[in-house]
Amino acid sequence: MSLTRRTTLLAAALAVFGAPAIAQDTAWAGTGAQAQAIAKLYEEAVAAKQTQVVVYGGYSALYKPLWEVFTQRFPTINVVPNPLTGPRLVSKLDAEFAAGKTEGDILMAGMTELLYNVSKERVTPYKPPNADAIPARFVDPQGRFLVTFADAFGTLYNTNHFKPAELPKTIAELADPKYKGQFVFDNPLGGGGATLVWIELFNSGLIDAKTMRAIRDNATMVPSMPPLYGNLTAGSIKMIPWGSFTRYLQMKEAGAPIGWHAMDKGVVPLFGGTTILKGAPNAKAAQLFQAWFLTPEAQQAVVSKGNSYPVLPTVKVPAEWKPLPELLAPLKMVPYADYVNVRAQFEQTLKQALGQ
Repeated sequence: MSLTRRTTLLAAALAVFGAPAIAQDTAWAGTGAQAQAIAKLYEEAVAAKQTQVVVYGGYSALYKPLWEVFTQRFPTINVVPNPLTGPRLVSKLDAEFAAGKTEGDILMAGMTELLYNVSKERVTPYKPPNADAIPARFVDPQGRFLVTFADAFGTLYNTNHFKPAELPKTIAELADPKYKGQFVFDNPLGGGGATLVWIELFNSGLIDAKTMRAIRDNATMVPSMPPLYGNLTAGSIKMIPWGSFTRYLQMKEAGAPIGWHAMDKGVVPLFGGTTILKGAPNAKAAQLFQAWFLTPEAQQAVVSKGNSYPVLPTVKVPAEWKPLPELLAPLKMVPYADYVNVRAQFEQTLKQALGQ
């Protein structure tokens, strides 16, 4: 079917719902061919009477402003977030797959959760028609997942307690006695942000067993960091050595006394992505979601509404953000295929360092 014919049919279908046609322009999709391919996916989802796409994972709530953009583009389909994380997400998916009835369509999570479910064969491979728009390293060769955004993890601090000049300039300085009891982070054996950051630092030769132990001895460690970001605003927590840049921007926008600091070779971008769950009840809508997330429209929304780094090279970030290539330069990021082995090596080293 020609692009003109497809656009005409799509416009007619959307007119029923009182919404503008999505194919009047093509810049949002990247190219005319990509707009046409995504329009076809939308037609198929509409024909299948799929009116929602259910997204599991913590980012599904964090990125809620993006879903408004999606529904403006595709008016008959709503994104329904289910922000489960950690053990609750594992239990939910375990139960659904044990029962043979999947309720979610998309898993949107960090690489650990994505790769875990990929290893369990709980995903449906799918390569969107516009997958070539992003660098190949962000597309699983087997189509099982896509890497679609990144959150930089650096030092967050309460500006009422620290001045920029008083902050540690390097990772090793966190072991200085003057910082004892002055910072908090989640247990690096707990699977949270600190775990993911330390794995990358360990793989890059930027943190060793001795430094791990010394930092642990200076810190207050907690089971999970996300629930405690508000304590940083209140001042009961003074510094988080590896905190989310996305959350920093959100708190700063809300007027919190929060600062952002980049230790030398100590900021780690953590990537996240999406995958279609096997047996997804809204599979066509899920395919549309996957394709849309790679468009300039979605990737620009990742920046402006999600406060995160995009993976589409043509999308710019604000001037005050450190460019992603600059953050990645000192790091030897773990290849996805090697992640399980590298993590096992890291955990063995860390347990020995901490005497566990």
